[in-house]
Amino acid sequence: MVFQDDITPVPHIARLLHRAVAANPRQGISLYVNWNSPQNAYIVRRAAVSGSPWAPLSPIEYTPTLGLVLPVEHAAALAEHLATFPDVLKDDDEIITPFRLKAGFPTVATVPHLLDHGNGRSLAGNDAHGSRHATVHVPELPLDAEYWALTPAPVATPTGPDFPSSAPDYAVEFIESTCQIRLVRPLATEPVEHPFGWYWYDWCALIGVERDRVMETWRSATRTTSGPPEALTREFWASCYLLGADARPGPPAQPAAESIRRELRRGALESWIHSGLAAPDRHRLSLAEVSGLMDLGLQALAQGESDRAGTADAWGLPHDTQSESLHA
Repeated sequence: MVFQDDITPVPHIARLLHRAVAANPRQGISLYVNWNSPQNAYIVRRAAVSGSPWAPLSPIEYTPTLGLVLPVEHAAALAEHLATFPDVLKDDDEIITPFRLKAGFPTVATVPHLLDHGNGRSLAGNDAHGSRHATVHVPELPLDAEYWALTPAPVATPTGPDFPSSAPDYAVEFIESTCQIRLVRPLATEPVEHPFGWYWYDWCALIGVERDRVMETWRSATRTTSGPPEALTREFWASCYLLGADARPGPPAQPAAESIRRELRRGALESWIHSGLAAPDRHRLSLAEVSGLMDLGLQALAQGESDRAGTADAWGLPHDTQSESLHA
């Protein structure tokens, strides 16, 4: 296990970490994902909404290394591999992804995360990246040993250029107060962090969602309410609706686990709001308006889940055939 020096661990992290590793001893485990990373943050939010304690990390995006746990044999091999690079190279997280793919061991993130990023100055010169907080950070949740075993960790070995079957072939981004779809095309060799998204209204049919249904439900939800600007509520509604439509519900949970899931959903949307608001919106929204945006997002999330469950066969392509069309 390696911790970077600018972390803020959750209370009782040693006990929680032991429980998580005991439930998943043979995979790499990341304890944190940046709240606005292009692909991994969406994968984590998707897992939180689905009720899974594990999120399979992207095989093409950098591997979060703020807190990383590896089985001993993989840790030793990675240390030997990293030693071949010069010390001036700072982007260890980008080097680790191709290594773990070649070595053939999956890596997952804990949901919720067990640490957050600190607010101090970056020793690596990353201050220009802005705030880099956790995607799902709910530090006071009572997570017992059984929580980590609720859903088995993904076992697909991420070999080759394709996504594991448990990871989505697109990501939804809420960025600069706008909802965008990022199509994940491993074979296209696109830079992972390129800034170009596909505007949801024009392209959501590609992921099997009817844009008119998104607009209809948004108008119905906001018809009698006041608060944040109309354009902002539309974009956040679309983001959360698309996330809900993509989430896959896990097995029925006990009441205590269901309570944890509700908190995880709130945590996933809270970080989406704070990382995704454009600066003018972030400065002018009141606390009450931010709270109203959260409530609207939770409603959109449930609406997307409900509509997907009710019309799975009627919307566009079946989920298991989307990958071929998106990568074409």
